Amino acid sequence: MKRILFAAVTIVLISCSTKNDIKPGPWLGIIQMDTLPGRLDVPFNFEIKKGNGSIQLDVRNADEVISITEVKRIGDSLITKFPTFTSELVMSFNDSLSGFYYPKGIKDGRRYRFYAINGETDRFPWFTEQPKFDVSGRWWFIENPGTSDSTIMVAELKQVGSKVTGTILSTTGDYRYLEGKVSGNMFYFSKNDGAQTLIIKGEIVDSTTMINGLISGGPRWVSGWKAKRDSNAKLPEATSLVWVRKGYSTIEFAGINLEGNRITSAEDRFKGKVLAVLAGGSWCPNCLDEGRYYKQLYDKYRERGFEVVSLCFEDKTFEASQPKMKRFAHSIGADYPFLYVAPRGHEQLDSVLNALDGQMAYPTSMILDKNGVIRRAETGFSGPGTGEHFARFATETEELIIKLLNE
Repeated sequence: MKRILFAAVTIVLISCSTKNDIKPGPWLGIIQMDTLPGRLDVPFNFEIKKGNGSIQLDVRNADEVISITEVKRIGDSLITKFPTFTSELVMSFNDSLSGFYYPKGIKDGRRYRFYAINGETDRFPWFTEQPKFDVSGRWWFIENPGTSDSTIMVAELKQVGSKVTGTILSTTGDYRYLEGKVSGNMFYFSKNDGAQTLIIKGEIVDSTTMINGLISGGPRWVSGWKAKRDSNAKLPEATSLVWVRKGYSTIEFAGINLEGNRITSAEDRFKGKVLAVLAGGSWCPNCLDEGRYYKQLYDKYRERGFEVVSLCFEDKTFEASQPKMKRFAHSIGADYPFLYVAPRGHEQLDSVLNALDGQMAYPTSMILDKNGVIRRAETGFSGPGTGEHFARFATETEELIIKLLNE
């Protein structure tokens, strides 16, 4: 997938004597995507809270809560590392905050300028017109319309006053938690959740049409879009996009676990168990949502014979991938196996999941019965940011697992 209801990021600081200190209260953070047309700024709200020798930074992107505990303080500067993913925010502070955002970490070198405005609670304060339209509802959202790269998605939006929350769903997953506003006849959305830095804007022509849209997650991803309101807009079911190849009934896998040991599907821990096989990676935000969901199921049903294994497609070597996988597993809080199986790529995904055919993406999952037979396969994952879609998936999945455990 190329690729926010309420995010909170907690920063625990190392005590350090300094003449300056960070001001508590609301801030508006701005990441400057200087290399994009017109220098597209990506805003996100956060609040600084102080007390008991610690500082807490609550980043607001609708409903998600993200806690950053990896922080290094050097004088009047902070080096903060988002959990799960490799993004880092480096900033100095006195009367203001400024610095750089590294989407893939400091070692990668790529960075965008960052600054923050104290006391600002509006996500897009420079757009002040009263909204001329209410965009609440379901929309066909078409990226790169009229081109060979055209992608049809569904946007689900909720507007209260000028504020808009919601997400965009695709066949490979959802864009997770998005937040923005309508100002006049213009629509704005953004997010920064440590995995993606996203800006979306478009022109509202009337109550059913948006045009001249732009969506970008960085210099390598700048696309146009248009949208059409349709209460019946719906994507194909994830289970219809992939299927078990003729002549196959099960899947065999092998990989290296977090401790560096080789694990295969022939291990005793998998025999006679209902097994969820999750194919994804530590870099994938939809895989994080999927992992969190299956962690809950694993804790609930493991004593009845339910197992989970995560097949991780990462960097070129296990050595380079291991710390990222450990970080990912720790963030989820899961103690089922995470196996390095191959570098990231579509060819590698097709090769490892050779029992499946169709439009596979990250993540792709399978549920096997006690005899090892694949009983469901699907690609993509619509997480909790999608509301009723996730609720329906969660109910259907748990019912299937209970059914297979009772067979």
